[in-house]
Amino acid sequence: MSGAYVLDARSGRIGEVMGHLGGRVQLRPVGGGREWDCLPQDVEEAAPAEVLRERVRRLNRDTCSRVALGRQEA
Repeated sequence: MSGAYVLDARSGRIGEVMGHLGGRVQLRPVGGGREWDCLPQDVEEAAPAEVLRERVRRLNRDTCSRVALGRQEA
């Protein structure tokens, strides 16, 4: 299941499965970031549309951050 995108039903977050450790699933946010753990029963497969939506959200957030940073430097 490593590399699959799943939904953490507890938090509603989508993450990429990075591995399993100590009976928990290790997830990383779409596009990278700090990993978090959740229980296997709290994980369900994420629909492709949900993964795409999360990727776009991440790109928009990163772009807005760069634009805001550029304004501060000017």
